[in-house]
Amino acid sequence: MSGVRVPAPPPTWPLARLRRIEPALRAALRGPCRLPPGARLLVAVSGGADSTALLVGLARIAKEFDVRLIAAHLHHGLRGEEADGDLTQVRRLCRTLCVPLLTARWDTRRRMRERGLSGQDGLRRLRREFLLAAANRSGASAVATGHHADDQLETLLARLLRGAGLQGLGGMSPRRGRWLKPLLAVTRRDIETDLRQADLAWREDSSNRDPRYLRNRIRNEAIPALLRAAGVGAEGSELARARLSRRVTASLRQIRQARRLVSAEAKRLARSGSAYFLDLGPLSDAPAVVRNAALRLAWRWLRAGVGLTARHLSGLEALVRSGRARGPVSLPGGWKASRQGEALHFERPGSQSIASTRPKLSRQPLRAPSNRVRSSPPRRGDERRR
Repeated sequence: MSGVRVPAPPPTWPLARLRRIEPALRAALRGPCRLPPGARLLVAVSGGADSTALLVGLARIAKEFDVRLIAAHLHHGLRGEEADGDLTQVRRLCRTLCVPLLTARWDTRRRMRERGLSGQDGLRRLRREFLLAAANRSGASAVATGHHADDQLETLLARLLRGAGLQGLGGMSPRRGRWLKPLLAVTRRDIETDLRQADLAWREDSSNRDPRYLRNRIRNEAIPALLRAAGVGAEGSELARARLSRRVTASLRQIRQARRLVSAEAKRLARSGSAYFLDLGPLSDAPAVVRNAALRLAWRWLRAGVGLTARHLSGLEALVRSGRARGPVSLPGGWKASRQGEALHFERPGSQSIASTRPKLSRQPLRAPSNRVRSSPPRRGDERRR
């Protein structure tokens, strides 16, 4: 990983105001993306329109919030001269803005092969590793990416195809651990309009047109078809797409608010009981959405390291509703669960058989995770190159 030193900012700001982007960034930094004064913020910059607008907008308002910016760019070693041009563009932009830049050039094909990764998800994992390493090296407390309202629309459609529950249907959050998405309130149309009016160039990633990837098919085929079916705009209409993205983003905000209320009640219910045992009394009369959230929380607190699928959750639901001893139900990672009286018993892989145990309550109760900020991975499909 390499970096560049930059001089102090020039006395006259070199770039025009971004009239749509800057108000959204100010609202985010005053709200969910708030940072303490003097904090360092790493900005992921690919050279595309989204990340270019993000870096320029943040650079223009950083002094207001006493935030120090560092940019980071990963050359994936995949697109030859096109990727070289991306890096040149990012370097030029950072020199203009007087923002320090950390870069790396990786053989991502080799890295993915060695680790058994593949496709867009494998590249996303590598990018996140690079960005976290860059944040740690530079002392940045958070990492900002250029996801916007159009990405929210695409993410919602992708999750609907996978059958996501309440957690997934809330879309991307402005903040998740160290990861910030301060542009979720603006559309791609807003971004490109601001950049054109400010006479700012950006790079287009040809891989974003590759129909092999689900997100590209949703963006380039499904959404135009949806707009035609709804009769709200001609094929490819930027204005119609922007309006839809804004409506969806507002709806997802309400879903996330409802999700927080459900999560608060679920935490209360999931704490009843002890390690490996969950008291089913409070759960039995709870609404299904709260009960499911409580079961997911209890599973997460066991730190099994693997998520529950809809099939596993259905098996746990059957135990709760059975009203009698039942099981075991197989869970990810070799875990098992059974109902014993009014308790749900989780058994570690390789431990004593459930059938020969009685629900003795452990001295160590199930506890909610601490409030310490930690890096949380996004859901699959949330990230593309910016």
